[in-house]
Amino acid sequence: MEDTITNYALVLDFDGVITRLNIDWKSLREELSKYLGIRVVSINKLFEETYGTQTFWLAHEFVERHELEAVETSELNNGIREVVTYFPGIKYIATLQSERAVMKFLERYELLNTFREVLGRPRFASKEQELKYIINTVSPGRVIFIDDSRQNIETCRGLGIKYCIHMRNYPGVEHIIKLLREILH
Repeated sequence: MEDTITNYALVLDFDGVITRLNIDWKSLREELSKYLGIRVVSINKLFEETYGTQTFWLAHEFVERHELEAVETSELNNGIREVVTYFPGIKYIATLQSERAVMKFLERYELLNTFREVLGRPRFASKEQELKYIINTVSPGRVIFIDDSRQNIETCRGLGIKYCIHMRNYPGVEHIIKLLREILH
C-alpha cells in the first residue's frame, strides 16, 4: 500500500482533547461508590477490572446518564474543528466515555461523519483495547494519537505507535496543526 497522508490515522481522545465534559468526576465517583455499594477509587480502573460483568454494566449505565447530560452543555474545544478538517486521513475517537454520549456530542457540532469510528464504552473498557483495535487496521507507524493523559501516552508508546502526542505539551491548536504538518510532510 502506498504510504500517503490519507493512509494515516488521527486518533483523538474525547474528554480533554475534543471537549471538557461538565462533570465533577470526584463527586460522580463518590455517587457511583454509593450506588454500587463498593469503594470506587478510579472509574476507569473499575471499568477495566469489571469488564463484561454485571458491575460493569451497572456502572456503565450510571456514568453514561451523567455523560449524556454533560454533552448537552459541554463545548467543542477551540481549534478542534480546524484540526479534524485539516487532517486528510482516517479519523477515530478513542475514549473511555460512552460511545452514545460522544456520538450525541458530535452530532450536535455536525462532526459525527468526520470520524470513521467512535471507540468507547461499552465495547471497550480501556484505552489499550481501543488502540490495539486501531493498529489491527492501521500500521502503528501511521497512527497519530492525541490525548491529555500521560498514562494513555505511555500506553500508546508501549504499543509501538510512532506518534503519541501529549496535548498538555502543546498549548494551542496552532501547535498541533504545525506538528501534524511536520509529521505528514
